[in-house]
Amino acid sequence: MALHLLIVVLTSTIMYLYLHCKTHMNLKLLLIDNLIVAILAWITGFVAFDVFALSVVVSVLVIPIIAFAGFQLRFWRTPNRKVNAGENQIVSPADGNVIYINRIEANSEFISIKNGRISKLHELTGTDIIKKPCIQIGINMTPFDVHRNCSPCDGKIILSRHIHGKFHSLKEFVSMTENERHTYVIKNEEYEVGVVQIASKRVRRIDSYVEEGQSVKMGDWIGMIRFGSQVDLFLPIEAKIQVKTEQQVYAKKTIVAEMDK
Repeated sequence: MALHLLIVVLTSTIMYLYLHCKTHMNLKLLLIDNLIVAILAWITGFVAFDVFALSVVVSVLVIPIIAFAGFQLRFWRTPNRKVNAGENQIVSPADGNVIYINRIEANSEFISIKNGRISKLHELTGTDIIKKPCIQIGINMTPFDVHRNCSPCDGKIILSRHIHGKFHSLKEFVSMTENERHTYVIKNEEYEVGVVQIASKRVRRIDSYVEEGQSVKMGDWIGMIRFGSQVDLFLPIEAKIQVKTEQQVYAKKTIVAEMDK
């Protein structure tokens, strides 16, 4: 059992270190998730081997099933988080790692960036739905982040546009223009913000929970991206950014910006 537990924890550690290297995922999750995996592995091995007297081979084969079930439960979870932000604050629409903070100038087009590749967001370019100049924050979501996305502020959804994709990898140049995505613009009496959900390759779909013309409160769940993904947030140029690149942020909880009252 001890050897079995050691193998499981070692494998999980290697996986998390790889994810941290590729995505800068918060290392705190390594300790938390490894502890959960270790407990599940020990319980499964004990039940299968000691209680039911199954062979070691059968016991080991059970572990991947339990691990997969645990992954699914973690992926589909909807945390009960309380919004503590003030009226002049904007919260993160997604869990993940901040990969860039850019300034979109008045004469620039709306774009998204992944691994240095630039692609246009044609549903925003050429319109005045979001005023320029503005600030753009990119959030990369790993498979271990909550994949439900929330409204970063109170307001009314004045744009809800779904763009079907061809499921290219996010590493490819055409990923942002041909990957499935869903773009929202939320407007209130003070300002408007944009939220762009971008799916990765072979993603099943992006689910939208709200409709154009609907009013939402800060922290309301507005949609979910199934599996690998990215969320871009467009904010007014006056916003005082409260996060930095490579920072882990959390939907509803992390305050990403403040607006002057």
